[in-house]
Amino acid sequence: MQSPAPPATPPRRERLLTAWLGLSMALMFCGLLVFPSRTSLMNALDAVFFLPALIVVLVAARHRPLELVTRWPLLWIFLLYATLSTYYSPSPNPSRFVRAMIELFVLFSAFELFVRRWPGAFWRAMLIGIAAAAVAAAVDFYAYYFIVGRPFDNQLYGVFERFEITPWLVLDTNQLYASMYCITLPFFAFFASRQLPPARWIRVLPWLTTLTLLVYLAANQRRSTLVALAVGCLALPVLTGTRRLLVPLAVLALVLGAIVAVDPGIITERGASERPALWSASWEHIKEAPVFGHGMANRSVDLHILNAQGEPVVHDHPHNYYLSLLYFLGFAGLLLWTLLWLPEGLKALRHHRHRTVLLLAALATGFSAVLFDGIHPYTPFMYNWPSVWIPMALLVAVVRQLPDAPAGGPR
Repeated sequence: MQSPAPPATPPRRERLLTAWLGLSMALMFCGLLVFPSRTSLMNALDAVFFLPALIVVLVAARHRPLELVTRWPLLWIFLLYATLSTYYSPSPNPSRFVRAMIELFVLFSAFELFVRRWPGAFWRAMLIGIAAAAVAAAVDFYAYYFIVGRPFDNQLYGVFERFEITPWLVLDTNQLYASMYCITLPFFAFFASRQLPPARWIRVLPWLTTLTLLVYLAANQRRSTLVALAVGCLALPVLTGTRRLLVPLAVLALVLGAIVAVDPGIITERGASERPALWSASWEHIKEAPVFGHGMANRSVDLHILNAQGEPVVHDHPHNYYLSLLYFLGFAGLLLWTLLWLPEGLKALRHHRHRTVLLLAALATGFSAVLFDGIHPYTPFMYNWPSVWIPMALLVAVVRQLPDAPAGGPR
């Protein structure tokens, strides 16, 4: 059965929704490149998006308030489990994780509501937010390379520095996280453009933003980012069987080839970056509480390992999202987290893979990125949200609007 068409929205309300959501998504997608700290960005997002969106969700469900629970049973189970786990952790922080619970519920429920009732405003706003991210990335790239004269490899892997170029342009180590922050945006841009009526700017914008973000991501010299993008690009032809979708993979191969030709040390000099030793040490801590984990805490575990020179060093997280999830919430938490997206992911694969392929590729990209750099699996808005929570929420929101499989089987 086809889903009913959303009711027509008056043009003035459509413009207001687009403006509000566009500003919200600009904050989500480029806030870390603009705001001086994550705390100030979170406060701005709460004021601009999370609180107003919660009000919108509550008003939309005012005649059926129980639907806020019955529509999201697995999400609430995970959120309550993760939030309450802080009480048996060695460093409880209820305020932080209650805030995470509210923000994540708003993310899933609001995205689903907007896609269902105001899809035009939502997808236009997403393109606006991604365009803002591309502009911020271009400014950041230009300032570091041509004003400060410091290539990103020094900034990322050397001392942490801060450059105040003008009162409105301050560069700091926020760009350290930008690779994971921007990595899924090209897939979102192309998907959003497909949901809107044809127009020149809608066709061109995804290409311009993708090119800008690719330059920026390559300049960051994060190998995990490029590997994750390769996984996402490979997912496109694998899921659809369409050979022309090998083009993004070929473009990424050219980028990698250019990096190796210019400076192969970017790829080879850092080796495995102590990841195997960190993962092994993390697993020993996970085995102490494998079922329910150690509980969400204000800080991670201390991992004592030997570096490449044989010297003892201490890291405060395993550089792997899934090991962090297991450490904090155990295998019970990992199971609940998987159930948040797996049912819709399987439905998309079985019946709607061509319609959702870009979102599935975004999910594969983000999930690959956090394999090497993930930290804090359950927090208020953080730099890994565009890699994990946002693609999950988008996939769930979109798949819930798609028709069920016909009686004859998958399409």
